[in-house]
Amino acid sequence: MLFIVKGTMNKIHLMFVGVIITLSMIMSPILQMSYAHQRALYEINGKDYLFVIGSANEPLYVDDKTAATLDAYWPNASDPTNSRANGTQPITGLENMLKVEILAGDKNMTSNLDPAFGEVGKYESETFYPTVATTFDYRIYGNINGTNFDVTFSCQPSGGESAPSDNSTVDISENVVRKALQGGFGCPEDRTGFPEPYISQLEIAQELNKTE
Repeated sequence: MLFIVKGTMNKIHLMFVGVIITLSMIMSPILQMSYAHQRALYEINGKDYLFVIGSANEPLYVDDKTAATLDAYWPNASDPTNSRANGTQPITGLENMLKVEILAGDKNMTSNLDPAFGEVGKYESETFYPTVATTFDYRIYGNINGTNFDVTFSCQPSGGESAPSDNSTVDISENVVRKALQGGFGCPEDRTGFPEPYISQLEIAQELNKTE
């Protein structure tokens, strides 16, 4: 009898572990959606738009290949900041309306926002490689169906989970109202080298210039 009870307890334990693993797999993309990107809900000329802004390949480190990313949705009216809510639809055609300016300190580069391959409603800037660990700003600007749009989003040095939510209504410009801002995207970080310190491409270039 003791053997049967013990075997049953082992089965229950294994089932419990399985449930935990399954929940972790389900929750992981949701947490990444919450913390790795910034979600901004706008009313533009009377219509709601949900924009999800971030960087490709987060978490991001110096010398990583990345791009500014914009996911655009027609949101679910009852759950408008959730890009996974039932009824949420991707917005197409923004590549003809919007551009992005990527800013770091006194440096900037401007890029088109091209549709991502195989992902409807997702747009990406030209690929770039962060050369230093610093704060990046992504300025999304253009004209959306006759309404001027110009908003800047900044990375969070301590990661997206540190960004406070703001559900206040903010007038951005004529016919553009921000209704919610949630989450954030991280800034490029320094790499940890092992067993030797990591030397960035910028540091290598600077050392080579000294020898010329």
